[in-house]
Amino acid sequence: MPESVRQDLPATRPDDHIEFPMTEEQGLVIRKAAELIGWTVPQYVLSTVLDRAERDLYEYAASAGTARHDGTQPSADTGGTEPYVAILAALG
Repeated sequence: MPESVRQDLPATRPDDHIEFPMTEEQGLVIRKAAELIGWTVPQYVLSTVLDRAERDLYEYAASAGTARHDGTQPSADTGGTEPYVAILAALG
């Protein structure tokens, strides 16, 4: 799995699963994409969802980080780290 899949997340239990309806064509597309890179469908779907979740959390944190709670703008010396702090807070 790619690096974006966090190794420090708790291991899944055998009863942890997500189900959703999809068409036969959608299933075929996902299976073919997973096969192309040598992954199982669950590995492919989990990695893809985690990548998207990380991007969405980052974008949300970046947009929310444009103004602080006191109404001031973040200073330039933060090095752009505030979105990362927000992501870590969301994951914690």
